[in-house]
Amino acid sequence: MLKEIKSIPLATFLSQLGHEPTVRKGTRLWYKSPLRQEHTPSFKVETTLNCWYDFGLGKGGNIIDLAAEMYQSIDLRYLMRCIADM
Repeated sequence: MLKEIKSIPLATFLSQLGHEPTVRKGTRLWYKSPLRQEHTPSFKVETTLNCWYDFGLGKGGNIIDLAAEMYQSIDLRYLMRCIADM
């Protein structure tokens, strides 16, 4: 199940949470951070690698890492359920 969860496109996950990119540059999507308040988009999703990076926080990773930040948890089973329930 972990492999399937990690294969979910980050753009799809973010869209289901109500976040849409403000800028598209090739395979890079730029968002206002879903993790904090900001005016200028500094949250990047690289669609070919399916990874993210928040320049304001200096953090990034895969969908599990993003869910861990969003749900403030390191419990992998809980995070997988949160993602799967989207």
